[in-house]
Amino acid sequence: MDRSPYTPGAGHIPPVLAGRDGLLRDWQLVLNDVVTGGRVRAQDMILAGPRGVGKTVTVSAFADLAKQPGFEVVNLQAVSGHASLVEALLQRAQTRIAEDAGPWKRARKAFERVGGVNLSIAGFGAGISTRSRETGAPTLDAGTLAAALATLAAEVGKDSPRGGLLVTVDELQVASGPDLALLAATLHRLNVDHPDAAVLFAGTGLPFTPEALRKAGVTHPDRLFVLENIPLTLDEEDARYAVVEPARQLDVLWEHDAATKVVEVSNGYPAHLQLFAHTAWTTAAGPDTITAADVDDAIPLAAAQLERRTLGPRWDRITDRQMEFLAALALLGGRAASSAVASALGRTHQEISWIREELIEEGDVYVPKRGQLAMAVPLFSRYVLSQYERTRPAAGIPLLGLEEMTTNAGLDPRQALPRREPPTAP
Repeated sequence: MDRSPYTPGAGHIPPVLAGRDGLLRDWQLVLNDVVTGGRVRAQDMILAGPRGVGKTVTVSAFADLAKQPGFEVVNLQAVSGHASLVEALLQRAQTRIAEDAGPWKRARKAFERVGGVNLSIAGFGAGISTRSRETGAPTLDAGTLAAALATLAAEVGKDSPRGGLLVTVDELQVASGPDLALLAATLHRLNVDHPDAAVLFAGTGLPFTPEALRKAGVTHPDRLFVLENIPLTLDEEDARYAVVEPARQLDVLWEHDAATKVVEVSNGYPAHLQLFAHTAWTTAAGPDTITAADVDDAIPLAAAQLERRTLGPRWDRITDRQMEFLAALALLGGRAASSAVASALGRTHQEISWIREELIEEGDVYVPKRGQLAMAVPLFSRYVLSQYERTRPAAGIPLLGLEEMTTNAGLDPRQALPRREPPTAP
């Protein structure tokens, strides 16, 4: 069938944002409260979770809700090793001034004080730097930046009485420590110096983002931000709704068993839910019903695409020790105590801690609760087990085999060792 309503791919907004009703409701209340009460009522939010769970699209929905009453929205992206977030903000200011945007033009001098430049000069971004050449630290004052944001929000409010300013930052975990510290200090100065300012912040990051903030010197990020942990998977009801509702809006129905199979094969993981639903739609004969047989036909096609585009390339990039670590975690079911992974590898917790930290920072695993680890992509566990023994002989160092890990972990070999099957088969 044509016109698939599903949107596989990073950052693509799904037709139905299932499972996020509570977050969107709370955000609507915050928008109302910050306009009427200023920063006193602000709740700056960070959505933390593994990749593929819908953090970016949820913040995009926050931005859409903010635009409706007249908020100015500044969407920024943290990029490792690139320009600072403040430089990106000043670039945005220059662009909006050039576009003759009234609030930005009226707030121009406030932003010029932030960067110490004339924002009306063409080509501003070519050589501007807001960092010390010696230390790499920002040369900015959080109070000056807070004043500029408060000024802009006030100017927006003159044109839109129910408006204000929303700043969003995606992928916070890759921002530099000085940038994170400056962000936190700026929001704090807004609270202290500009309590009436209608300024809000929302960001996204991997699960270790709160720890990245602490390492940057933000001693109590939970006091400054509302930290929302986005779960890895949707519950069954929300996952089924994400499959069925977009089709229903186009007068297409899913057989109950067909929708159930998509939920099961994707584990309710939002990114894979969209992929399997999209593939079933595009392979279904139609014209107005998607059957369980259609899903059966779609599963191997979606699995092959997933292996080729996502799982395989990631597997090829990991180091030998990371590969061994992931195999042990997968053997334990994809979620286990860190001590259990160490036992399966025949090592101490301290000996594997550096590998664990690497995989956390790269987003392959995350910490669902203290002392535990989990695969950040549910289907990766099955893929790892299907590939490990084939890949292990080519490693540059000796790696434990799955049988030895099974013995170390005290597992039943008949249940622990993988069957040779496609990683995404139901």
